[in-house]
Amino acid sequence: MADARRAVASAGTESSGAASPPGLAGAEQDAYEADHPDLARILADPAEPALYFQPIVDLQRGVIAGYEALARFHSHPTHSPDRIFAAADRLGHAAELEARVLAAALAARDRLPDRCFLAVNVLPHLLDEPSVAEVWRDADLRRLVLELNEAVDLEATTGLTAIASALRDRGAFIAMDDVGSGYAGLRQLARIRPDFVKLDRSLVVNIDDDQVKIALTELVGNFASRLNGWVIAEGVERGDELAMLVALGVPLGQGFLLGRPSEGWQQLDPGVARRIRQLSERSNRAASIESLMEQVTVRVGDSGSCAMSPDCPSCPMRAAANRSDPTTGSSDDELAPRATIIVSNRCRPVALHLSSGPGGGTEPRRVPTTLFARPEEPVTEVARRAMTRARASRFDPVIIVTEMGRPLGLVRMERLMLRLAEMST
Repeated sequence: MADARRAVASAGTESSGAASPPGLAGAEQDAYEADHPDLARILADPAEPALYFQPIVDLQRGVIAGYEALARFHSHPTHSPDRIFAAADRLGHAAELEARVLAAALAARDRLPDRCFLAVNVLPHLLDEPSVAEVWRDADLRRLVLELNEAVDLEATTGLTAIASALRDRGAFIAMDDVGSGYAGLRQLARIRPDFVKLDRSLVVNIDDDQVKIALTELVGNFASRLNGWVIAEGVERGDELAMLVALGVPLGQGFLLGRPSEGWQQLDPGVARRIRQLSERSNRAASIESLMEQVTVRVGDSGSCAMSPDCPSCPMRAAANRSDPTTGSSDDELAPRATIIVSNRCRPVALHLSSGPGGGTEPRRVPTTLFARPEEPVTEVARRAMTRARASRFDPVIIVTEMGRPLGLVRMERLMLRLAEMST
């Protein structure tokens, strides 16, 4: 693949620099040189390119999980690195630049903060070039993430699966870059089975106000999780985008809002870290069944009095008594529980006494307990279990219990269904 590119490039030009074509002069020559990088000058300087590092942030814990190494050309500050690499690729010099970047990334990896990884972009068709392969074939690649740049058609890159396997054998992780634009799709993800999937900026921008982007992000996230991969959202620049990504459960994020590229290992802004943790806690509460729980009264059934210790701190009957205390100011009818959990003398739920019948009818009813759930269980998992119950009891309330099986409250199925509907929009 690279040889074919080099042959095409050499057929069109013999120059490796920015020398202008014959016949240009004055302003035309200046314009040409301003638009075309001087590769000869770049290759003659062993310090080119320099590496800058942008944080990759854990969107659940609010800490830096890694950094991406970004190439910058000080001799050509007005030229984007993509343009310089594209020009080098056309002229057959991309492998030399790629080898320099990979070697510099390996050296920087050895200075990484603890518990962080370092990601670096690579052009897949250059990985087996001698100058590039010489850098990685015998190297320790642990804590290094090689991002396969999707600008290259991966279908046209022969032997990539074998190369990816060899890189993993050296300890590297593989990432698919810019997923959501260009060539990449589910077929490529299935072929490479990356450890990280990077959502393209085009999917992240204004994701808080675009249902299609939300659906695509969920699709990629579900697919990646089946492959034991992690999703990284690129280009996070607005608070609303960050909030939506956290709510969607995207594990990692990168962008100007979280940190700009710098020459050193920068720290996450404390305010941003605090905001991420707040968003994560709010999202976790909304996704757990506890967020839908309503208070109930508890009483012992026909088995007699409670056999548990009267000073048990988690006794639900004592809590119920406290709620009914007139000194608490909580006697408002609207706050009064509309259901009673009947327990055994060992404080285990055995039945429910509901103040209204099915569909909100006025007749009270008593039903057996058919499903228990822990407070932290996901809404989706509880709903799935509820729908596997017998038809007659499928829509009975779910009892929320402690790890010891003592009742805390209940969740009515209508509230559970409404929450599922909200989570799907």
